[in-house]
Amino acid sequence: MVFGAIVLTAEYSTGMIRTSLTAMPRRVTVYAAKALVFAVVALVVTLIAAFVAFFLGQALLASTHANASLSEPDVLRAVIGSALYVTLCGLFAFAAGAIFRHTAATITSIIGLLFVIPILAHLLPSSWYNDIARWLPDSAGGAITATVAPQDSHLFSPWGQFTVFAVYTAILLIVGGILFRRRDA
Repeated sequence: MVFGAIVLTAEYSTGMIRTSLTAMPRRVTVYAAKALVFAVVALVVTLIAAFVAFFLGQALLASTHANASLSEPDVLRAVIGSALYVTLCGLFAFAAGAIFRHTAATITSIIGLLFVIPILAHLLPSSWYNDIARWLPDSAGGAITATVAPQDSHLFSPWGQFTVFAVYTAILLIVGGILFRRRDA
């Protein structure tokens, strides 16, 4: 998330955004290119990290006989889904960076949205929380990486939860793109 936020906000803090926009005056192209390059780099790095972590974890758990293989149900989805979720979190932060144009404000708001609000939501009565939980952005991470279905879950399917977060990210990317296009550097 921090890397996603810094991709755009660092240029605002140093003033290099003016140079970038002078070199390429089409703001939408600059915004889309930055988002695309970030997404590809983040996805490649997190896919590699997810598979390394999985195989390293399996090597460490081999002596306990509590290991899993990629061919078991939902394991491959969890490994790939974790990389997709982290990439989506970074794009979410990138879009927020376009909106706030300040690194600290972006990181603080993203941490609040993805970590603090879900904790506060647990303070609500269970019936309310069960209705709200499926719409919280952090639910995608838990759902997509779970290999065992929760007993009493009111969440959508793992890919459904991921889609909810992807829609939030798409909306934020569109708003960020509109603001990036309209505001002064």
